[in-house]
Amino acid sequence: MRLNHIRLREFRNVVAADLQLNGNRQFFHGLNGQGKTNLLEAAGLLSAARSFRTNEIQPLIRHNQPLAAVFAETKVNENPSTFIDIRLAKGRRTILVDEAKIDRYSDFIGRYPTVTISSADIQLLRGSPGLRRRFVDLVLSFGQPEYLKALRAYHKTLQERNALLKKEGSDDEITAFDQVLSINASILVTVRTQVLKELSEHLKSFYTQIAKSDSESPDLIYKPSEHCESPQEFEKLLLRNRERDRVTRSTQSGPHRDDIAMLLNSHKAVDFASEGQQRALVLALRFSQFSYFREKSGTIPVILADDILGELDPDRRQRFWEACDPDAQILATGTTLPDNYKSWQIFKVREGSFTNF
Repeated sequence: MRLNHIRLREFRNVVAADLQLNGNRQFFHGLNGQGKTNLLEAAGLLSAARSFRTNEIQPLIRHNQPLAAVFAETKVNENPSTFIDIRLAKGRRTILVDEAKIDRYSDFIGRYPTVTISSADIQLLRGSPGLRRRFVDLVLSFGQPEYLKALRAYHKTLQERNALLKKEGSDDEITAFDQVLSINASILVTVRTQVLKELSEHLKSFYTQIAKSDSESPDLIYKPSEHCESPQEFEKLLLRNRERDRVTRSTQSGPHRDDIAMLLNSHKAVDFASEGQQRALVLALRFSQFSYFREKSGTIPVILADDILGELDPDRRQRFWEACDPDAQILATGTTLPDNYKSWQIFKVREGSFTNF
């Protein structure tokens, strides 16, 4: 995929920006807090109409403004150019593709793939299970409408079941929710089990490339809160745990409490891996996502590299470039120019304004 043109209106600290992107290397240069990441965040909306920094819409809209907008011209493989219009208002988003409104997000997710690589990705290893679940759900929703549908149905039913537990609903009422919850839980667990095995194989390949080590063996392990594969097994689990759920007034078991673990040589990387090994692991995880998106969409995703080149030493920077698909478009940010900056289209960023370097 190519992102050829992007316009922002009232997005974060950007009043207005209109950028023509030439070639497949764009670098946004400036001090911290000037709006570099905001541009990548806007470009990232093309994947799922959601920010990689927040689940909320309101922070994306410039202070005291009623709405924000992102317009993009993209080209996927040999198809004609596509024009995408994403409008953000309080509590809602509207998406138009070639002026036709998209009514279902499942019809949009996966059509225009991007992968964001950020220094904050280390939290995928060190942070809470919720961050890892969000990563897994984003990846698995890509190009899989059935997973996204099950995910939404599961969380809607979970919310309703928890509300029923809080008001001490009857067993018959709870059983009705258990049946729906179990069907969708089974779908989530089945897809997560399958795809995380695929991602693990990609992880091993990319880690070897980035770390330049054949003696270190990484792995990605799915850790469900309970080992239930069929709807019947999960429904029995919910019934068995119902009294505990009544005491806590919330559902204590299910995919909403799953986790993934990254291992290195069979040990938890978060506890035993060095700083360099941990950063190589999360980079390899993002490149695994890139490969998965490419396979699912049949096109090369755009890479959004947010302020990571400056924190890599020359050897690791070289390995980063070697891991990148040479045909991928890369939008990168940083406070210092890249080593080979003459091969990049450079934009100077200051106080939300973008000028050619």
